[in-house]
Parts: sequence; structure tokens; C-alpha cells
Amino acid sequence: MKYLKIKIMHKTIISILLFMLTVVLGVIMHQRNQKILVTLKNISWEDDRPIWMPKDSVNKLLKLALKDSVSAFKSGLNLRNIEQTLNQNAWVEDAQSYVTIDGSVGVHVITKIPIVRIQSDSSYYLDNLGEPFPLSTFKSVQVPFVYGNPSVKRRHALIEVVRQITKDTFMSDHIVSYEWTSDGLVVEPRHQEYSIVLGTPDQLHDKIKNYKAFYAKMQDSTVLKTYKKVNLSFYGQVVCSK
Repeated sequence: MKYLKIKIMHKTIISILLFMLTVVLGVIMHQRNQKILVTLKNISWEDDRPIWMPKDSVNKLLKLALKDSVSAFKSGLNLRNIEQTLNQNAWVEDAQSYVTIDGSVGVHVITKIPIVRIQSDSSYYLDNLGEPFPLSTFKSVQVPFVYGNPSVKRRHALIEVVRQITKDTFMSDHIVSYEWTSDGLVVEPRHQEYSIVLGTPDQLHDKIKNYKAFYAKMQDSTVLKTYKKVNLSFYGQVVCSK
């Protein structure tokens, strides 16, 4: 009986020692892991998005996020700080960062997509929310031009018009520029001498339908080349003037 108690006590002591050893090793490994040198390594880009800036520029932003150093210890790394720094860039829509097991920092960058290009005293793009962002010397994207400097309200209305026109295969290729005038929203068709007056963005679907019917009927006519303005702002009508 006494031998059995001693045996149980030995097993208990061994179990406690093993547990303590496991805890100590865990703490040591955790501390070593926290001291792993984190390096900036992998930058990936969202597919089908323009890359507005070279990799070196992204590295500079990451260095800024890591306090002007190309590396940092894992214990002091703040992934959110990296993401926030990148998201402050005018061409970045969203950025996601991560750390691999070997201590490398990876960043996935989603850039903004231009919908139109504003051509005024200063030139810039509008994204799908109607928000402006600058041109890039590294990358240029061909999108419709907008002449003038529209107000914030008109920017949002314009983006909605462009969305609807882009959905139509014919109109998307046919329209090359937009402008707000005293007649309302005016668009310029490709390879034609006239302007198309949309007026307000209201009932745009019907206006597009009416114009396509008009163009299909008149495209081979020499009369079409004499028009200076095709007005769609009157409900259910296509009014042409020379």
C-alpha cells in the first residue's frame, strides 16, 4: 500500500514537472517568435485593376508604416497601421496585410478604378463613387473625358449616367466625352459632328433607346453629317438642329 502511494506521488511529480517544462518552453518559443525580424517581402495586386504606382513606391509607404525602417520585430508590428498607411494613398481603394510564418510581411493591394477623366484647369479621375483621385505618371487608363469642373452633386449624377451607358455595348463604344452645359448634360459621339443633349439624367433608358433607333435609321444618311445637335431632353422625342 505504501509502495503504491509512493508510485502515485512520483507520477504526480513527473506530471507537474512535464507541465512546467511545457509552459517554460512555450514562453521561450513565444519570446523567440516575437523577436523574429519581420521583413517586407511580397506585394500582390488585385486582378483587372490598374497598377498606378511602382513597387518601390509601395515599399516606401510600408517603410513609413514601420517607422522608416525596412523591417521591424514581430512584437512591435501593427498590421492595421500598415493597412491604414496604404489606404491613405490616393490610388488605393483597400489594402490587406499579413505576416507569414517565416517573418515576412505580405500586402495585397486593391487599387481604384477610374470611371471618367475630368479635363479642366486640373485633370483627375473619378472613381465609381464619384470621388476624385489624381492621374499617375506611371499608368494611364483610357476612359471617357468630362470637360469642365462639375460640382460634387453633378459628379455623382454623372457617374450614374456613365454606369448606365457603359452597360449598353453600342453606347459604351459610341460616347467618348461628357460635359455639363446650360442645356444640361451633353455627350459627344465618336466620329460625328454633332453633340447629343441628354439634359437631365432622368429617363436615361428611354433616351438611349430613342437615340439608338434614330441612329440606326439615319447613320447612312448624308443628312446626319449636317446636324450640330441631337436633343433628347424632350420626352419621347429626338429633336435635331443644324
